[in-house]
Amino acid sequence: MIGLVAGGVALVLAGAAVAWWLSSGSGPADKGAAPSASASATPTAPVDRTATIQEQLDRYADGCAAPAKAVPEHCGIFVPWAADLAQLSGLAFRIEAYPVVVLSPDGRSFDATGGVLVATASGTTREGAPGSVTYRTGEWALRGDVVTHGDETTVSVR
Repeated sequence: MIGLVAGGVALVLAGAAVAWWLSSGSGPADKGAAPSASASATPTAPVDRTATIQEQLDRYADGCAAPAKAVPEHCGIFVPWAADLAQLSGLAFRIEAYPVVVLSPDGRSFDATGGVLVATASGTTREGAPGSVTYRTGEWALRGDVVTHGDETTVSVR
């Protein structure tokens, strides 16, 4: 009889321990709960290589579009200011659309085409007066190479 009572008490205590374990959020009842901030229920999405290169190229293009005293090199920009001005004193640029990156089949180079760029050249006219002329191109393009080392991708514009 004492064995039956002791077995019953052990069974009640085990049941209470399981109930406490389930209610504490550390057991199977917790499976439907939201993950903590330090855990992720879904794996991180793979990085889109073309999107990463596009972001780098957009930042590069922003640098090309900074105000300048001369046409910036390696930016795919041609401003025919000499056709309209005798002397150039400054250039201002506005990007209306960034060139869009297309990777080569081997992924080692790119062509970014279809950009829209507006350039305003300021200076001295042929008559000797201050003047400015605005040019717009819908065919702004950048081309270059892509080098990848592990997770790091570097874009070089030609």
